[in-house]
Amino acid sequence: MRTVILGGGFAGVSAFLNNTNSIVIDNKDYFVLTHKLVDVIETGDPSIAEIKYPDRFLKAYIRNVDFKKKKIITDRGEIDYDKLIISLGYEQDLSKIRGNVYKLENVEDAIKIRQQLSKVNSVAILGGGTLGVELAGTLNSMGKKVYLIEAQQKLLSFMSKDASAFALDTLKDLGVNVLLNTKVYDVKNTVETSSGEIKVDLTILTAGFKGPSIISEIGLSNINGRMLVDEYLKSIDYDDVYGAGDCMTIKNSFVPMSAQVAVQSGETAMLNVLGKDTKFKYKQIAIILRIGNIYFGDIFGKFVKGKMAELAKNIGIYRSIRMVQKASLI
Repeated sequence: MRTVILGGGFAGVSAFLNNTNSIVIDNKDYFVLTHKLVDVIETGDPSIAEIKYPDRFLKAYIRNVDFKKKKIITDRGEIDYDKLIISLGYEQDLSKIRGNVYKLENVEDAIKIRQQLSKVNSVAILGGGTLGVELAGTLNSMGKKVYLIEAQQKLLSFMSKDASAFALDTLKDLGVNVLLNTKVYDVKNTVETSSGEIKVDLTILTAGFKGPSIISEIGLSNINGRMLVDEYLKSIDYDDVYGAGDCMTIKNSFVPMSAQVAVQSGETAMLNVLGKDTKFKYKQIAIILRIGNIYFGDIFGKFVKGKMAELAKNIGIYRSIRMVQKASLI
């Protein structure tokens, strides 16, 4: 049985490690440590967020999938499959923000932002999630005047109240201008918001995450670009197709976008491809952030900061690196 995995991110590599006879296709030849993108902006060094894929992974661009004939159409030809796992990650939706806005999805985006920073003094960051909070702290430390704009009433809305409050207080103490409960309407010479106009030199979007556009293009049922699967991660459209990671969500439920959840879903999807009958249940163990040299976050939903938080973040990064290295040794 030939199993093909589309996408070599956290979910894709996790799936591969549970069936090393499978074929992995990705349009890059390196794995992206997404939680190091802010570090790339800070240092200008893309290598800190890149890990080379195993040579056996196929670098190709996916053009289409013929589900009836079980063929993947790529720029390097057609590839047949018996079972298919789709783990193509996420994209940012820029359609709701008019004007000149920089996204932050990948290493290339981080380098573009880094190049722009030498030309600007002030920056608006749209989105007060983990990425926006970390970026705000970093740009502030680089001497930029920073506005962090969040549509909801608190930062880090999916984390504990203590973590949210700590992030807000820390950023304010550093001089970051935090605007909560504020909607963005347009980005021109100013950022037009529900709280008034803000004059900045650069605007960066750190929100608006959705499934990749190819999910809709190949005709899969989806919500916000995330393919719909059942509780066994099987596509609701095709019995021989599974979804894993940020590009999928469970019908009549919700799956958070995170590296930990992606790894767990990649494993479950492959186990079910191999004939297991395993329902997907995820555990969000730790969410750790860094503002400057201050580490904090939640472990099993409880707030932590300082050395314990730093250790947890470093362990998470180490495990991600080891996961890809393990795939390279097979």
